[in-house]
Amino acid sequence: MSDYQFPSTPKLEEAFRTAYRALAALVPSNAVTAEGESSFVEVLSQFRFLVDGADLAVAAQLGPRISWQAPAPDGDWDLVMAGTDLDEGENDFGDVVLGSDAFEGPTKTWHGSALDRAGLVYKRACRWDFSPGEAGVWLVMLAPVAASGGEDGLWFYDGYLAGFVVVYDRDEDGAYESVGHIWTATAWKRRGIARRLLAEAKSRFPIADVEKPYTDEGAAFLNACPDPKATPQS
Repeated sequence: MSDYQFPSTPKLEEAFRTAYRALAALVPSNAVTAEGESSFVEVLSQFRFLVDGADLAVAAQLGPRISWQAPAPDGDWDLVMAGTDLDEGENDFGDVVLGSDAFEGPTKTWHGSALDRAGLVYKRACRWDFSPGEAGVWLVMLAPVAASGGEDGLWFYDGYLAGFVVVYDRDEDGAYESVGHIWTATAWKRRGIARRLLAEAKSRFPIADVEKPYTDEGAAFLNACPDPKATPQS
């Protein structure tokens, strides 16, 4: 390491170190150097990585933030089902229209979008080699937290992407017959979200298979279900 000393004050350094310790608790223990073993320059150099990691930890717990348009709420707010066809097919997903942040991150590309982030935390939770990419038909469950009235009776909503199922046309015959991925954010588990999403997929497509491999949790869930081909993997 260089002997260069970053200009700071004791108060500023302690503030960064305190934040560093708090953020480090949200990421894997081997992801960054322990705060007590790091110089202030090292703390600063790893800070952005820690912020991004902690943000993904929040996304894994609650789901990524996402926006959408839909008719005005009718009574109490509830989970909302929506979808998008990333293969550019002709699927009608009703009155719910996902916002641009579902598909575009800060750089206006797929990277960092709500769907990409959901796929990334799913990949990490299951320890897969790859996360779902910009393909297939995604059915998503949305959890609203805020809304405001818009034109033509449509409201603008903001909330969390609580879960998804992705289906594919693997043999390219025009029929989406294969479930590739299912995920539910930690805070939304045990609410029937995976079952509802899969039931919606089955109602729309001739689902014949749930692709392997399965997680241990997913395998146990499959074994407990009467119809393994119609059951999510996690």
